[in-house]
Amino acid sequence: MGFQNKIHAAAVAALLGAALSSSVANAQAVIKGFLYDDASGARVVGGTVMMVDPSTDGPVVHVAVNTAGEFVLRGPAGRYQIAAVHAGYTSVLSAPMTFENGESLTIRVPMATNGDPTHNIGVLEHTKSAVEPKRSAAASPSYEWMRGFEQRRMEGTGISYDRRQLAQANANTVADLLRRVPGVAMGSDDGTSSVAMSRTAMFSSMSSVIGGTPCRVGWFVDGRRIDKPGVSDPVTEGLSSIPLNQLEAVEVFRGLSEMPAEFAYPDLQCGAVALWMRR
Repeated sequence: MGFQNKIHAAAVAALLGAALSSSVANAQAVIKGFLYDDASGARVVGGTVMMVDPSTDGPVVHVAVNTAGEFVLRGPAGRYQIAAVHAGYTSVLSAPMTFENGESLTIRVPMATNGDPTHNIGVLEHTKSAVEPKRSAAASPSYEWMRGFEQRRMEGTGISYDRRQLAQANANTVADLLRRVPGVAMGSDDGTSSVAMSRTAMFSSMSSVIGGTPCRVGWFVDGRRIDKPGVSDPVTEGLSSIPLNQLEAVEVFRGLSEMPAEFAYPDLQCGAVALWMRR
């Protein structure tokens, strides 16, 4: 992997204490999780996990992985890559991700002894900032997003599941749920890139295609688009592994005919999936 030397050098500098600290004053973003062996599934003990500045390839915050294979990173809001380094394993480096003030992300990080891991970094929990934006006196103080959700449901836009329906869906994760949605196909690797909507496009492997051009399925969390056009993002890939008991609602829009205006990006001709996290 091209980033190997950079990350190993950065890890050495971090471990030597080269102007780095394992905690940052006034930290606003929290990234936690665990490392595991991609082949066996066993926890990987030891090693170092870092938040890396993609503009400089330099670690901003680093922590040692504990005896349970777990780590907790705390750093200022910003755009970072997550790197994991362990002797005997191939270093792991995620795509750049933007973290907001008060945002918390729980992930599982696969590591392989020979080349890149087969599995993607998985998202187990994603909590946005608890700090609410200022609202007008006329605005409802809670669950404003539900108004749009209920309106789309009344209009018959897409397929929607509220908390009660998710509990009765006989599914554990987003991937399990999508397999049960008519008109949706899901690849065996369960990543978001393997999702295809069959109502509006032909299938080529597991990617929808229109006129020979790959047709994207968009992903939204709490109304904000998460997937990045042209970028394989491990955080987006891990959305399919989120447990349904962490979700307030799920909406599936299978193509242009079902796409509401708020999710209708020009490149999303094959539909979108919107996840609403529990408050």
